Amino acid sequence: MSWTRAIAPDSPEAPALYAAIASASSRGAVSNLWQTLAIDAPGLDRVFAQFDALMGEPAPLTTSQAELIALVVSATNGCGYCVAHHGPRLARALRDDGSRKLAGDVGALALARDVARDYREANLLAQDRVLLDYAVALTCEPDERKLEDIERMREYGFGDAAIVRATEVAAFYNAINRMVCALGVTLEAGVEPWEYGAQR
Repeated sequence: MSWTRAIAPDSPEAPALYAAIASASSRGAVSNLWQTLAIDAPGLDRVFAQFDALMGEPAPLTTSQAELIALVVSATNGCGYCVAHHGPRLARALRDDGSRKLAGDVGALALARDVARDYREANLLAQDRVLLDYAVALTCEPDERKLEDIERMREYGFGDAAIVRATEVAAFYNAINRMVCALGVTLEAGVEPWEYGAQR
C-alpha cells in the first residue's frame, strides 16, 4: 500500500472522515493515498478539505478542465498513481460535458487516454490546450512565470478567478504527486494503470 504505515477503513484507528471520503469516491472506497495520510489525522483533514474544495466544485473552471489539469500535472510529474485515478475521472467529466462532441463513453475514454499520453497531440479545444500549457509551465518552471502567462490565459477567455483556480489545482496536484511518490503509495487492486507520457 505504501512505505509507511497506513490505516485501513476497518481499523479501530480509522478516522470518521473516511465516510465522507468513500462517499466522494467513484469507487465508494477509501483510496490508498487517504489511508496512507490518515496516520496524520489533522493533515488528512486539511488535505481532503482542499481536494474537496478544489475538485468537488471547480467553478469557474469546468469539472473536465480541473480533471485535465490533475491528469496532465500528474503525468508531467511521473505520478502513475494519480494518472490512473484521474484518467477515468477525466473520461467521465468529458462524457458529461455538453459542450464537447464526443462519441459517448468510448470517445471520452479515448480522448482522456490521448491526454494522458500527450495533451499536445490530443484533440482538445484551443482554450484547454492553453490551460494545460499554463499548468505544465507552472509545474516545470515555477520561477520563470511572467505576466505574459496570465495575459495569454485571458486572451483565451479565462477570467482572473478561473486563472487563480487553475493555479490552485495545478499547485495542489504538484503537492499530491510528491506525497504519493515520496511515500511509495501503490495502486489499489482493481485500478488499472494508465499509459502516460512525461509532458514537459
